[in-house]
This record gives sequence, structure tokens and C-alpha cells, in this order.
Amino acid sequence: MALLNWRRKPARIADSLAKSLAEQQDLSRLLQDTADIVVFTQNQSGELLSVNRHGRWLSGVPDAIPSGLRFLELLHDAPADLPLRLNELFSGRRNHYRHECAMTRPGAEPLLLAWWHVPWHLHDGGEARLVSIGLDISDQRLAEEHLSWLALHDPLTGLLNRRGFLERARAMVASGSGFALMLLDLDQFKDINDLSGHHQGDRLLQQVSKVLRGELRQSDIIARLGGDEFGILLHGGDRVSVEHAARRCCAALHQLPPLEAEINIAVTTSIGVVLCPEHGKNIDELLANADIALYQAKAHGRNDWHLFDGDDIHRARIHERMFWDRQIRQLLDERRVEMHYQPILNLQSRAITHYEALLRGHDEDNKPLHTAQLIMAAEQNGMIHRLDEQVIRRVFEHLALLHKSNHPVQLAVNLSGRSFNNPNLVPHVRRCLKEFAVPPASVIFEITETAALADIDASIQVMDALRHEGCRFALDDFGVGFSSLYYLKKLPLDYIKIDGSFVRNLVSDSEHQVLIKALVDVARAFNLLTIAEFVEDAEVMELLSSLGVNYAQGYHISKPCSFAETWPDTPIL
Repeated sequence: MALLNWRRKPARIADSLAKSLAEQQDLSRLLQDTADIVVFTQNQSGELLSVNRHGRWLSGVPDAIPSGLRFLELLHDAPADLPLRLNELFSGRRNHYRHECAMTRPGAEPLLLAWWHVPWHLHDGGEARLVSIGLDISDQRLAEEHLSWLALHDPLTGLLNRRGFLERARAMVASGSGFALMLLDLDQFKDINDLSGHHQGDRLLQQVSKVLRGELRQSDIIARLGGDEFGILLHGGDRVSVEHAARRCCAALHQLPPLEAEINIAVTTSIGVVLCPEHGKNIDELLANADIALYQAKAHGRNDWHLFDGDDIHRARIHERMFWDRQIRQLLDERRVEMHYQPILNLQSRAITHYEALLRGHDEDNKPLHTAQLIMAAEQNGMIHRLDEQVIRRVFEHLALLHKSNHPVQLAVNLSGRSFNNPNLVPHVRRCLKEFAVPPASVIFEITETAALADIDASIQVMDALRHEGCRFALDDFGVGFSSLYYLKKLPLDYIKIDGSFVRNLVSDSEHQVLIKALVDVARAFNLLTIAEFVEDAEVMELLSSLGVNYAQGYHISKPCSFAETWPDTPIL
């Protein structure tokens, strides 16, 4: 009996092994026919022996594989050495092989697949086979190509971006062939963005890119370098053709119709032009000189172009202007506007009643920047309105924090001489009042008498609109121009600030004492309060009080300090 069981055991093992192999084959077929991969088997002659469901669907091979159909016939632009590599698998010199190759599809474009080939040697000694597995990577490749395109192109306009432009420019410099480089920017792009919205600004940039493509040769390289700045590379260094190209670009952009009928802002551009190698042996030098030429074009009155002339004196002035221009741009773009606060003392109660907000800025190395130079740069390059608006917003932010922390102070904020030409000033203040929910009476706007009298009608209109909201006004530097006395009755003011030139030597200058007493009497006649600036010692402060001045401001009371130093118990968000 035991002998019989022993003899039956190999049979059971064989049955079990056969069953296991059958189950593995069933599992293999199941995986092949449900997974979204291509699985081909082929013999040593390259003839197809089997194709899985997904492979048949992609390749169009029928269920009954045509006799003699070879694997290589299904490939599009197969590597020349592929037959050799597959033979190495059959001969045992390789155990796998990978490559990428497209597969043909009936009625459709070839599809890119990543292929994995492995030999399949049968245990029964049958003919060796090769299993070829293909994975669709066409979407992945398209995504990679798109990312590669984005790395060098601007998605809004389809033009090269700064990186792509610099790569092309460096290649042209290295080739030694002469070419021209043009830098172009739009003169009033910020106004269009502010008045029409950024979506209209984007539309304008797209229109500009189309105009430039239409005006320049197909061989010329156009790029959007960032914002409203474009770069152009013109093959050949012929001055005449370059000048014609710059002139055409200016004229064509100026003819662009307004984006909106109610906002009729003409599109103008300024262009700086340099020639390689005449104006620079490398791209950095060329770009720096093109920047100088661009500023020269703007200095001519805009909607103009300028070919770099290399004037050393003018070059130094331009470099200085470029430095300050860059500083103000970075300050505004990165929202690094800072405010320091100087207290103003009530000479009767000897209490601090309000603070003047004073602009401060630092460069990228955290070194302080000269405030007057910053303001001058903003006025010269047309960014003063942006600066005013960021200063106002920062002061409102601080005012809201102070009121929430039970510091019901008043803050005075300076408006530049060009504020009254900003159509967005009053709406911007209204938005800040609504957003930060601060009492309007806690906001005092300071303007210089020079700015107020430059356009008296516009000044009164803006001041009336802001006073209607509840804000107040102070006239700064009062007394320098006595012609302003005539206009005190017209201007809607609350305070006048006596110019510091009358205060500095007040103790020893009896004439200044008489002048200040006269100014105080004039202010009282118009129901205005007076503030004396540059109070630097106790003797001057007491003399001002005796002359009837209401408030004092200066180093004797306190120097301007940061928000954190002035109100250490109020956290800044």
C-alpha cells in the first residue's frame, strides 16, 4: 500500500505543477489583456506570435495575426541598430534592452512608446521567443516638450522670454556676426493697467507682439523680457536698416487703436538701440548700453528711439538715473515701502496729538536710500502715482492696527506734487477707508504750497472730494511764497506748517520772529491751526509757544522712528 502511494505521489506533483502553470498562464493572459500596455511576442525571425488586447487596439493588428507579420513593420523610424540588439537577446549576449520608438497606427499619427524587450526561453525546449512590452509615453513627452517651451517662452505672447532671448543673443555674439539689439518699452503701460485693468494690459501686450512680428523680418528675434519691456535682435549691423526698423515700430505701435473708447490713451514706445560689436563685446555690456539709449529716447519726449552714442558724461548721468529707477521699481514691485513716524506736539497741552508719516526705503543690501532721490526718480519715470498709492495704503494699514490696539492717533501722510493729476487718487483713498475701516478724521494729507498752487482748480477739486470723505489737509512749507496768502481763503485747509527756514535761527533772528507772528495771525483769521517744523531745542519751542504757534515738530521732540519703535506694544501683522 505504501508502495502504491509512493508511486502515485509523482503523478499528483505533476498534476499540481501543471495546474499551477496553467493558473500562471491564465494570470499572465489576464494581466496582458486588462493592463493598458502593449505586449508582443515574436520569434527569432521577428514574426509576431501574439498580441495582447491593448496592443491590437493601438496597432490595428487583427485577432488572427497575418502570417509573416514582423514586429519591425509596426514601428515608425525604428533605430537602425534595433535588429542587432534584438538578436543579442536571442543569443544570450543581453538579458534586456530598452529604447523609445513610435508605433504606427491605422488612420492616426504614430504613437511614441517606451519599449522593454526580454528573452523568453521555454522550459520544454521549444523555440525561443522575445517579449516586447510597450508603454505609451506620448502625453509625457508632450508635457516635457511644453515645459521645455515654457522655459524659453512667454506664455502670454508666445514670444521668447528673457532666458530665451539671452541664449539667442549670446549665441549671436559668439558667432562673431554683426547684429543690432533693441530694447523697447511702452510709455504709459501702468496707466492703462490702472484704468482698464490687468486683463486689458495683457490684451495690449498681445497686440504689441503681433505688431512687432508684422513690422520686423521673419529672421529677426523678438522677446518679451518682462512687464512691458521687449527685446529685439536684428541680424546684420546696418545702421540704416536698423534705424528704419526702429522708426517703423514706433509709428506702428502709435497707430494701435485704444482698447476702450472711454479710455483714450495713445500707445507710445521708447526704443534704445545698440550695435554689436561696436557698442559692446558681450551681452551684458550691450544690454547696459541699450538701457542707456532707452533712457535717452525717453528724455527726448517718448514715442522715440535713440541709437547709443557713448557720451561719457551723459552716460554717467544715465547710469545714476538708471540706478534710482531700478531702486524705485524694486521698491514698488516688492512692496518694500517703509514708513517712519515723527510726533507732533501740542504746545498748549504738551501732549502728542498726531504723527507725520515719512517715506523710507532700503536697497537689496538693506542700505538706506535717499528719500528725496527716490521721489525724484519716481516723478521722472512716471511711477510717482504708484508710490503715492503704496504710501497711502501702508499708512492706512498702520492706522488700522493702532486703532485696534487702542491707540486712537491721527497720522499725516504727504502727497507728492503730482498727486492731483492722478485720477485714481480719490478712488484709492475711498477704497482704503472702506477696507481698513479707520475714522476719516484721523487722516491728514500734507501737500506743499508749490504743488497746491501749480493747478489751483485741480487741487481744490481733489481736496474737496477727500474732505467730503472726512479727511483733513495741511499746507506744508508755508510762508516761502507769500503769493499763497491770497489763496488761503480758497484752499480747504485745516493746518498750515510753517517752513523750517523761519524756525532754525528763530532765537537770534528777530525778523523771523515777526514773520512767524504774522503767519500765526493770518492763520487765525482763516481758522487754521499752525505747526512749526525743525524745532531742535527747548528755547525755540518755548519762543514758538509765546508767538501763538499751536504745534511743534522736530528733533527736540523726537526723530522719526519706525512703526515698531514708535508703538512697541502694537504688533505688525
